[in-house]
Amino acid sequence: MFDECLRVLAPGGHMLLAFKVGDRRRQLDQAYGHELSLDVYWMSPERVSGLMSEAGLVMDAQMIREPDESEKPRQGRQGFFFAHKPKGPGGEASD
Repeated sequence: MFDECLRVLAPGGHMLLAFKVGDRRRQLDQAYGHELSLDVYWMSPERVSGLMSEAGLVMDAQMIREPDESEKPRQGRQGFFFAHKPKGPGGEASD
């Protein structure tokens, strides 16, 4: 997936990724008022960061958000990563 993100981003282009932090899979059959079949994968920040780096994306910022009191505990932590595609020819970072 991150290889495709790198491919479609313009040189120097940015992406923001939000994901569930953890190590599990949750299957949903109903969400947002609709019946569906959706697997939600929770992944560790280290794994996601490693996959992004392997694809050639450069990490600019990372944030892990804890759920607050108004949220259900099962919603868990959320990761937010901000990254960019290098500007240089051949994919090397130039900034």
